[in-house]
Amino acid sequence: MAIEPQIIRKAFSLVGAESAIDFGADFGPALQTLYERVSDKLGVIDGLAEPARMVGYWHMCDMPSGGREYRYFAGVEAESADLPVGLIKKKLPESLYAVFTEARRGTVSGPEGYAYKEWLPASGYDYNGEIPGDFEIFRNMTDTGPECEAEIWIPVALKAR
Repeated sequence: MAIEPQIIRKAFSLVGAESAIDFGADFGPALQTLYERVSDKLGVIDGLAEPARMVGYWHMCDMPSGGREYRYFAGVEAESADLPVGLIKKKLPESLYAVFTEARRGTVSGPEGYAYKEWLPASGYDYNGEIPGDFEIFRNMTDTGPECEAEIWIPVALKAR
């Protein structure tokens, strides 16, 4: 599998919902709940990017107790000044991203996926740890299942010479 990504520079302004994810359980229903919470509020999110596409964002979060947990953010790109009740805003700084198209989740992304195991080590890039995770941007608001095509955005930085 020799897939070359596009390299894109972008900052993200996202509005959505977030929850802890238990990888020891079927987390599909938890993700679906987050997607629905965002979809139900689309009509009241101002500054929504068109076309509206669901953005999923996996990341590790430091807990007040000192531990860490995996969290998933589901949202949309929006420059919203007023947040609808129950939603939060995430502003992520500009970064370079390696953008892959993934027909079925888990083939390109994730620690065992092509992007991390093969492409990144052989490329001229390192993972950019200043952006704490990677993104899946779906084609629209409803095709968000594991068999649905998504763009995988992995934050990267040029390797130091």
